[in-house]
Amino acid sequence: MFHGVEHEPLSPPCWHVLGSALFRRQLHYLRAHFTVLQLAEALDRLAAGTLPPRALAITFDDGTRNLATNAVPVLRDLALPAAVFLATGPMGSDQTLWPDRLWLAIARTTETEVDLSALGLGTRSLGGTAARGGVYAAAVDRLKDLADARRIAVLQQILAVLGYRDGEPGPFEMLSWGEAHEIVSDGLVTLHPHTVTHPILARCSDEDVQREIIDSCSVLEHETGSKPTIFAYPNGRPHDFDERAKDVLRGRGVRWALSTAPGFADAHCDPLALPRLAVGSDSSFAYFRLMVSGGLPRRYGGGRGITAARRAPRSPGVRR
Repeated sequence: MFHGVEHEPLSPPCWHVLGSALFRRQLHYLRAHFTVLQLAEALDRLAAGTLPPRALAITFDDGTRNLATNAVPVLRDLALPAAVFLATGPMGSDQTLWPDRLWLAIARTTETEVDLSALGLGTRSLGGTAARGGVYAAAVDRLKDLADARRIAVLQQILAVLGYRDGEPGPFEMLSWGEAHEIVSDGLVTLHPHTVTHPILARCSDEDVQREIIDSCSVLEHETGSKPTIFAYPNGRPHDFDERAKDVLRGRGVRWALSTAPGFADAHCDPLALPRLAVGSDSSFAYFRLMVSGGLPRRYGGGRGITAARRAPRSPGVRR
């Protein structure tokens, strides 16, 4: 699972945005050592028990514009398919997803410290890029654990203290629908729903869970002409979604839903809670090779099976 790709890694650090050189190197490795399938094909073959050895599918969450400018050109150069999960609400506007607004506020503020007492983090220094990156990581993790209405209120307070104003979205500008249609024009990339506003569904009201899922699925159906059958949960940790979300997905005809629980999917997995391997900017290339080859302990994504999707080799270890 990837997110955004920029020419250079961001400063302060942002885990979910990769530099393009590392991204290209990672994709070269996947093409050389795995059988990369369209996500829908991988999931159908997982259900049928017909996956080829070392099967893998590439996914991107959120739908930032840098997918069109920096990621899809690499996919096309290497003839690699991928699935993109879109948070449909801010597409085609200068709005950004809420975690990205927080990063922009911390990166751009002239304040030298920030009071995060509302998150139980006290007052934190903003002196230097490393400190700002640490503040962002700590604050966004605490915000994710709040009830949705409380998260919105606390985030707005923090943004106000930092002097943030909506405007230039920088690396977090979202795709327009025109750009989304262009990246699927050659058939390598497919589009799927990822809610409207990227909330943590388990922290939402029943009504908001339904709206976020149903509205995003409806928009994707309208734009693609196909009823969505694959969904990805925002944030996607096991406690970030619940049976309410699964019930709504079943009612909408969704067969598969992807989490971010680290691991490899197999026939024993819940089809509405499939694991994936998350690729971040803080991981070395050696770590990436070890992770995708199943050589890490299970809590870091080790094990056997496919991950959104891939089957591990019969023998553990890194294939060089």
